[in-house]
Amino acid sequence: MNIFNFFIGVELKFKQYKLQFLVIFLFWLMGFLFFLITEAEKNLINIFLLSITVRKPIFSGDFSNFYSLSFPILLEVIVIGFIAGELLEKYNPVVTSKIIAKHKRNHTVIIGYSHLSERIIDFCSENKKRFCVLEDDQELVEDLINAGYAVVVGDPTELTNLKFANIKKAKEVFITVSEARIAIICTEKIRNINRECPIYVRVHEEHVQEYLKTPPLKAFPFSTSKWTMDDIDSWITDKEGDAIVIGRDLMTHRIAFHISLQPNRNVYLFDDENKGIEFKENEQLHIINKLACYISDFRPHVDLNKVSQVFICWIRDSEFDEALYLTSKFKILYPHIEVFVRIFDEELMEMLKKYSAKTFSTSSRAFNLLQKIVTDDSAISVKNC
Repeated sequence: MNIFNFFIGVELKFKQYKLQFLVIFLFWLMGFLFFLITEAEKNLINIFLLSITVRKPIFSGDFSNFYSLSFPILLEVIVIGFIAGELLEKYNPVVTSKIIAKHKRNHTVIIGYSHLSERIIDFCSENKKRFCVLEDDQELVEDLINAGYAVVVGDPTELTNLKFANIKKAKEVFITVSEARIAIICTEKIRNINRECPIYVRVHEEHVQEYLKTPPLKAFPFSTSKWTMDDIDSWITDKEGDAIVIGRDLMTHRIAFHISLQPNRNVYLFDDENKGIEFKENEQLHIINKLACYISDFRPHVDLNKVSQVFICWIRDSEFDEALYLTSKFKILYPHIEVFVRIFDEELMEMLKKYSAKTFSTSSRAFNLLQKIVTDDSAISVKNC
């Protein structure tokens, strides 16, 4: 453990023992004042020595005897016990990470732990840039906490947690949470604390982006979905044949809706969680509330011979196996179908390429595009590569 973490540990223990130390201080103050009155002829040094029971008064009364007996016991139980027991025990890594974050200055604050956040964290770590992470799901940041990074576990909309992340002294803030409500609340609270630092907010809705841009917030909203759709538009424009879209989130629905606007193209959206989508539905968009993991799951609903494109948009890591399986089956049974798979890890791209599948929405591409919109002094600026 380095010296910085040692002193953080000491600070943590003092915080835990503040009530006990307050008790012993008040007890000592009571004794000091008693001896100050009863031993008025003595100087302050002698009175102080009497109050800590190093010396005893020549003529002791009942209170003096009680005090002389009790103070050493309190001192031993609280102070000696604190030093011998508490400072040597294993520190709470969650609390320690929070204290480390509180001591950061001129640092990058990352709110929300996502694939994009991982890229920002990796870049800051590799380039020795100061940063801290604020995330309410402890399991997601367990590895960061155990590695000794500055992490605040808690609701990012709570002012206390923002203060632990030392937002007031932050150089910049990246908000990568998926909920627009949380992004708006965080931005407003951060701007009240720090009037100057750039705030980069990942948000999809255009009206929310416009709101975040306006004073006094003056944030820099960006949409990874828009960046992704720029690629997808080139794949779906002027195409013929039906399309299948598989997934559950806003990005999935956006893809299905955009394809449905193409002339003479039917789109079959397989979403096992949502009954509808955020966009205006039309006759060419067919929503099937079913989890489709096998080719046989599609056949009752769509003629696969008429399908020209399939978009697999699952985002859960546990579902990559299903995505890979479906991709291979489409390649073998329906080689005329173009398959597009949404992934976030570049390491998985090679596995899909052998089935001629195209990948999109990778976190590295989103990170590279984000680097182009940040200020030159940002921790992730291309100038810092």
